[in-house]
Amino acid sequence: MKKKAIIFFSIFFILICLFLIIKKFDGYHEKKYTVDIQLDTNQFDLSVVDCIPQKLIDITDFGTVSRLTIRCKNSFDDFSKTKFSKNNKDIEKYLQETEYIDFYNSVVIDLSRKLNLSELSPMDCAKAVLQNINQSTGFIEYDSQLALQISSGITYGYPASEVLKKSKGTCGEFANVFVALMRLNNIPCKYIQGYMITPNGQSIHAWAEFYDENIGWIPVDPQVGMFGVSPYHVKMLEGVDFSKTGADFSSLMFGNAKIINN
Repeated sequence: MKKKAIIFFSIFFILICLFLIIKKFDGYHEKKYTVDIQLDTNQFDLSVVDCIPQKLIDITDFGTVSRLTIRCKNSFDDFSKTKFSKNNKDIEKYLQETEYIDFYNSVVIDLSRKLNLSELSPMDCAKAVLQNINQSTGFIEYDSQLALQISSGITYGYPASEVLKKSKGTCGEFANVFVALMRLNNIPCKYIQGYMITPNGQSIHAWAEFYDENIGWIPVDPQVGMFGVSPYHVKMLEGVDFSKTGADFSSLMFGNAKIINN
């Protein structure tokens, strides 16, 4: 069972990233404001899964795997009406530099200066990064070999500085660059690990959340340049970087994902 689940995940991870490079999911344009999603997985944090604007509806355990039913909110099309978590416990750790969020590297600093990020508010800083570094700009080219290594649990990917030097990566590398630029400018930012479950497919995915003291933790998808996220983004884990989320792709079991109120 475990072997089948891991192979299933690896194949879909590669396919979905390739598909995202070509165009955005059609689901982004459907403007559904809430979507109930059911999936089976063995890696999640209940405090992360059940955190606004996302809500855990039901959980059933099947040994090492749990079936989760989650109500997800469209904060992309419905941003002004969305309530975000203002939990700022341990917020300082989301300002720290790590092996993968190496924002004191000169290439990260140079990019921040080029975009004039130090002069911007948290909201405007996030928007500037999203507009300039996403799959449509060609700033980061998709790296299929890296995707295979990540999905096999061999590596956690490239640090932000290496992404900028190589101009290659996956959704996780887009997230690393975004998080690094935000933290460099003293804006708390989380690395988010989860799934994309749409009418067109399903896969592991990574994005980010930054903190605005007036609004709370705002989700963004750096790969597609989304401010707010679609109701098809399903958050499972969070951390200061990918390696600290608790994800272990070498033992990941994920499947039977479906939208149950589409």
